[in-house]
Parts: sequence; C-alpha cells; structure tokens
Amino acid sequence: MLTVEKLNNLIHRIYTWFHRRWHSPIREYYKAYNSVLRSVGEETYREFPDETRILIEFIDNCTDLISSDKKLTSQIINSLSGILLFHLLKLTNWITYEILSGKYFEAIRNLRFLFEGSIYAVVIEDAIERVVYESQGALSTIGLKAEIFKLWDVCRQKKVKEKRNVNVDKVKKIVGTYINEHATNLPEIKRKEYLKMYVEILSDKRLYLPVSIMIDEALKLLKLDKNFAKRLKNLWRELSKYQHFSYAFLEAILNNPALLSLEVKDRDMFRKALKLYFETLDLYYTVLAWRFPQLRENVRSIIEWWEQYLGRTFSLTKAFLKANS
Repeated sequence: MLTVEKLNNLIHRIYTWFHRRWHSPIREYYKAYNSVLRSVGEETYREFPDETRILIEFIDNCTDLISSDKKLTSQIINSLSGILLFHLLKLTNWITYEILSGKYFEAIRNLRFLFEGSIYAVVIEDAIERVVYESQGALSTIGLKAEIFKLWDVCRQKKVKEKRNVNVDKVKKIVGTYINEHATNLPEIKRKEYLKMYVEILSDKRLYLPVSIMIDEALKLLKLDKNFAKRLKNLWRELSKYQHFSYAFLEAILNNPALLSLEVKDRDMFRKALKLYFETLDLYYTVLAWRFPQLRENVRSIIEWWEQYLGRTFSLTKAFLKANS
C-alpha cells in the first residue's frame, strides 16, 4: 500500500535529481518516476491478477487481427478503421500500461480517441466512399481522406452547417480556395472533378452531427438493432467525462486525493477503466468486422476465445457476426 511516508519519499526522489550535477538529469528523472509507476503496477497485479491478465490479452489480440494478405493490407492502410488497426498495438500497449500504472484519466482519454475513431470510420468513411466510388469507380486513398478531414475542419470552423442544412455555397468556396492553392499542377478537368466530389462529400449533413447523434447513423450502417444506441451513448458520455475539467474528475480526486498528484492504485477507477476498455474494443471489433469481411473469422476466433476461457462476451461484435454469418 502506498502510504503517506512512501509518497513523500517518492516525491523527494523525483526532485532530488535537480541537485545531482554528477548524474544525468534525464536518467535520474526516469529512474525515479518509473519506480512510482512500477510500484503501482505491482500493487495492481497483487490485487487484480485476473484483471491484469485481461489487460495483457487486449494487446495479444492485436496480432491475431492482422492479415498477411498484401492486397488486403493495401485496403486496410487506406481506410480509417484500418489506420486504427495498425495503431491498435501501440494504443492497447499504452492504455494497458496506463491502467496498470494508475494513469486512469489518461487511459480513458485514449479510449475516447478509439471510440470516436470507430464511429468516424463508419459514418464519415461511408460519406466519402459513396461519392468517390460513384465518381471514380474505386475506393479512396488515405491521402484523399486526410484532405477531406482537413477541409472538414475548416468547414466546421466556418460554420457551414446552418440550422438544418449545409450551406453548399460556403463549402464550394472553401474547397475552391483549397484546390486553387494546392492543385495547381492538375489539369482543369481534374480540378473540376475534385471540386464537385469534395463539395458533395463535405455537404453531407452527417459530417456535422455530434458524435452522440452520429452513433445512430453508425448503427444504421452496421445494420444493428437501435437498442444498442443507448449503451453506446452512455459509453460515449462516460468517456467524455474525463476529457474535460468536470465533476467526474473532481469526484475521483475527492474520493482519493492522491490521484491528484501522483499515480496510485485506485480500486474504483481501475474497475471503471477496465469496463470502458472492454466496451470500446467491442465497438471497434464490430467496425473492423463490418469494414473487412475478410477479417471476420479472425474477429470471431477472438471473441469466442474470450467467451470460452474468460467468460467475457463482446455482445455488439457477437450480434454483428451473427447477423452477417
């Protein structure tokens, strides 16, 4: 247990490196700070050995999702859910490390990133690909998607969404300015083609919905029961509570003041972070199975293993796979 005396000693160790000129400051800093994180991790493991196994298993699952098919890899790298897949190994490593080390607020913020990316990977990618495929007869590259995201950000800043509709003239002006500045080497016919395509994408009202409402659109595209909407919206609200300076943050530190200054084990925050982790991955696995039918068996194997050996059910993913078997 991290007592007040231990806490004071650790704080002292962190700051003494400023006065040790004969040692490397950065080495001393890492040494002292890492000892804090290791101490919390060891306490966490002692109290929650089974849950620690679950946290490690999330990392292990990432390698089971990757395919060696080069053609599929090319499709994956050019999709939003695919980009998340390649980022998932790093992300799950970091979130697991954060939860084990008592960095609960940071872990939940990273989970929010994964949740938001999963919803965007359904709704926004659908908005892009519908238009691109009709125009070019092929799906778009990640470079095109990156440009759309950049322009989407400008459109939101310029408030192109007015009441219930998108102001298409505003969108046209924004896209036109961008193409004139960045596509000077393109033939005029291509510039007009891109202008039309980008304006159509960025005029899609779904792009300007808040994530809490975009969840409904995602469930329609996933063809899942709208009863899942309440659960996903509650999950989004929980994840968002720790994104801002909110009562949830204040309540947590009132219950355990040590959370304010250093990483410490906290039973309630540990359980909350683990629950949110599981539910967020349930959404992401569903999105991945929807976007890449070739990976559905990989996803199915993972969730069946969890159910058989750990008694845990990815209910959203299971419902999707059952409906699409």
